[in-house]
Amino acid sequence: MRYATSFSFTVNPSFLILEELYSNSYYIILTLEVKMVSDLSTFQKHYENQEKRLDETRLFQKAALSALYHDKWASRSIKVEGLKGFEGLRELPFTEPNDIRLAWENHPIEDIILTKNVAVWHCTSGSMGKKKWIPWSYNDYTLSRLEIGKLLFETGLKPDDIMLSITLPAPFISGSLPYRILESSGSIGYPIEQIITAPTSMQEVFELLVKRQPTVMLSTPSLALRIAEEIGKRTPSILKKLAEEKKSLKIKLGSFITRLVSIKPRHIFKKLRIGFFTAESLDPYRSMLQDLWGLEAFDLYGFTEGFGVGYECSEHNGLHFPSLNCILEIIPESELKKEENNPDYAPKTVLLSEAEKGLTGELVVTDFKEALPLIRYRIRDLVKTVQTDECSCGCFSPKLKVLGRSDDIVNMGVIRFSSTSINQVLKSDMKNGKVDKWGIYISRKGYKPLLKLRIQPSEVKDEKLFREEIFSNLLNIEAFKTGFEAGLFILEPFEFTDQLNLEVIGQGKTRLIRYSPDYNKPLNRD
Repeated sequence: MRYATSFSFTVNPSFLILEELYSNSYYIILTLEVKMVSDLSTFQKHYENQEKRLDETRLFQKAALSALYHDKWASRSIKVEGLKGFEGLRELPFTEPNDIRLAWENHPIEDIILTKNVAVWHCTSGSMGKKKWIPWSYNDYTLSRLEIGKLLFETGLKPDDIMLSITLPAPFISGSLPYRILESSGSIGYPIEQIITAPTSMQEVFELLVKRQPTVMLSTPSLALRIAEEIGKRTPSILKKLAEEKKSLKIKLGSFITRLVSIKPRHIFKKLRIGFFTAESLDPYRSMLQDLWGLEAFDLYGFTEGFGVGYECSEHNGLHFPSLNCILEIIPESELKKEENNPDYAPKTVLLSEAEKGLTGELVVTDFKEALPLIRYRIRDLVKTVQTDECSCGCFSPKLKVLGRSDDIVNMGVIRFSSTSINQVLKSDMKNGKVDKWGIYISRKGYKPLLKLRIQPSEVKDEKLFREEIFSNLLNIEAFKTGFEAGLFILEPFEFTDQLNLEVIGQGKTRLIRYSPDYNKPLNRD
């Protein structure tokens, strides 16, 4: 690398590049930003350090000891000992979600994990069928905690904030977020007060929230809107009951007013300032959330399997991916097309540090977890590079916009399940008919996803009973049942047709899941 004849050296405490030096499995974390006049951007230099880290940690060689990778790499005659840096990384095949699932089904846990002890286990949503259990070591958890805390403070979290956290409980990883935020903020002397609740417990915690008046919210967009809907419905009856109990004219007057005026959470939680929203795309919900809750909404991106957090800054035009504990690649659209036409084709990738503005493709992550590192893991999220130069917020990392999925997943925010799981229940033996073909179309009604299932039956004995049987079978999909019973999506009556025309892509693959062109567009506030 060529450097200019002079350079400047500055330390910026608001901006961190984390480098880990490994000694006896302990991490020494240096927080330092070095600015030099060079041919490379700050982010490219960060990726140079990440490349060195691949070799210093012997990530490939350690990963090869896990049953998740060993057989697959050995079958391709990959000589792991000779692999170095990014060139070595590109020699390795991609890891698919199904690889993790098969490893758990076919191998003892001890053959999969790489550490003697595991600190915590988290599970995925099970969108592809069975849930995947992911081990995290104590060091993994610590790095994640530091990363999340740093990003939130950069985004606008303040030491005196009170956070309302509405998350899915354990074993889902979102349930650990409030505790990681508390620990990371506490480690620098500013522990953030947390009021932690599950979506089903809002009624129990409501009085505390009214008295404590949170300033920050952590939730998923659809859950926050569902709760806002319930607050609007239930506030009048709650106030009426409270007025009778306390014999208060003031509360009675408030109860009367709520019958005339639609109550929104911002009328009750007047100190709410910002909201962090995760697990689903924020864009369709943003304006409604900001109107209902009276806050500035920020998007957070993450996934259960490993590191790779993305966050939205005050510019609100994409997600920064600092890659503090991971390396990100993008499979360009043109390469995905080649793979679609030839399943044996191994698509080429572009490192995030080399991505140009406008590049669209599928996100791939390699992380530095101890317990079970991800090596070239295909997240199956499609992204677009929207900015590569330094942001006005001061962040050096590129900005990406998450566009959707590259696989056949029914993605309705926190509710996700695969076409495979649907196919299994629809093609199972039923007494009152048989399903030949099926397809799903997803649009919206208000803020809620609207799911329409179209079916071409090969046999119908009793249509009414057949419809009931299909619905009963769909309820065997856990995510479907949870979402339906919680009112997180709307199910249209099934449509039976004699001729179902499905889109064919690639080498005869049928596209079973389609979305309305307006599905990810901002929702109307009305």
